[in-house]
Amino acid sequence: MPQPASSKIFRLAEIHLKAGRSEICRFKPAKCQSGTPGAIDLELFRSDSIDMETRHPIRRDPSWLPYCLAILIFFCSRVVVALGLVFSQKYLTIGRADVWSAGPIWYHQLLQWDSEWYFKIVTDGYQYNGDPTVQQNIVFYPLYPMLARGLATISGLTPADALLLVSNVAGLLAIVVLFKLVREEFGDQLALATTALLSFFPASVLLSAGYTEPLALLLIVSFFLALKRRYYLSAALLAGLAVSTRSTGVVLLPVLLWEMWANRDQTKFLPALVPCVLLATSGIWLFMIYLWSAFGTPFAFAEGQMAFHQGTTLATRLIAALRLEPFTRMVLNDWNPWGQASWFTLLFITLIVLGWSRLRASWTLFAVAVLLLPYLTLSGGPAGFVSMSRFNLVSFPLFVTLASLGLRAKWLLAGVIGLLGASLFMNTALFARRIWIG
Repeated sequence: MPQPASSKIFRLAEIHLKAGRSEICRFKPAKCQSGTPGAIDLELFRSDSIDMETRHPIRRDPSWLPYCLAILIFFCSRVVVALGLVFSQKYLTIGRADVWSAGPIWYHQLLQWDSEWYFKIVTDGYQYNGDPTVQQNIVFYPLYPMLARGLATISGLTPADALLLVSNVAGLLAIVVLFKLVREEFGDQLALATTALLSFFPASVLLSAGYTEPLALLLIVSFFLALKRRYYLSAALLAGLAVSTRSTGVVLLPVLLWEMWANRDQTKFLPALVPCVLLATSGIWLFMIYLWSAFGTPFAFAEGQMAFHQGTTLATRLIAALRLEPFTRMVLNDWNPWGQASWFTLLFITLIVLGWSRLRASWTLFAVAVLLLPYLTLSGGPAGFVSMSRFNLVSFPLFVTLASLGLRAKWLLAGVIGLLGASLFMNTALFARRIWIG
């Protein structure tokens, strides 16, 4: 027997109300096609929400089992990373004898490239001689090495072990909070698929390495969870911590302001604006005050980037990016890990476009800003699109969109995760031998 239209209407309403999104539907008398007073006006439903949730109905297991599954997925991806390290140590050799090493233990191979700079900040603090053409550790943000240094001081761990412990704990917590965030929005199935795609993404080796990505991801997803609950001061504080971790944190400010403005009828916008802006930017201006006090120049962290980009200035890179020059230099025929950056950039652009009608506006705004920040500040230089997969590792909306597409054909989603896992293994092995992976 066909289901009455009214039953379908109330089933859709129930889906949204269970998702904690009652604000998207309202009762309005005598404004329905049926003309029935008190009926729900379907025009007020967000089409993107219906589109996502009718394809992937929200189902939440009340137990802790879904969280255990998310953690298990992440642990499986870390097994791949561990196997890559063991393989690298046994079968690959480092081409140069003068390569810096953090320690003799096999997992110390996860401290490469930028990890060396963080290690030196932990052991020797920030140093700057005033010459922006020389590579110096002043360009690296302070929260991650500060946490590692504090942990090493309190626990007696070596700086290398402290850096790795902070990264791995932050990475695990980031996955748990990400799962909770996506689960509340779209249910268990999509949250688990998102967790799997991000955990096995090739650049996710950095979630276990001596890099800022795991801590930044934890702070970012926690920010969005606080934002979802309209805890604006808490969200602003998390944004401030994120910007003291890496430059990506700065894009959280416009996202915060967007949400505050969108909900200004329920929150006093102007009284909350100043404290939220101060908190959300505190990470960067406190760091600038320190640089001014210690070295006499508050912008040393920005000026010092010149040395890492073959002497090109920020203005030069920005102008080149605005003229779309990076797209004229895309490398699409190099399948080495560092050569895949152009393809990943195109994939990220595609996912942003596809996710535009599927996700919250603030999520899309964040994904766009995360992509634009390195494009405008770095891609116009000699590096081009190199490292775009790493920069966008924290852009969780991309993985949510990819998961929603993958769930349409689960066999294909499983194959994609398998391919990503193989690439993660390869990236880990190469990274451990100090080969650039982007």
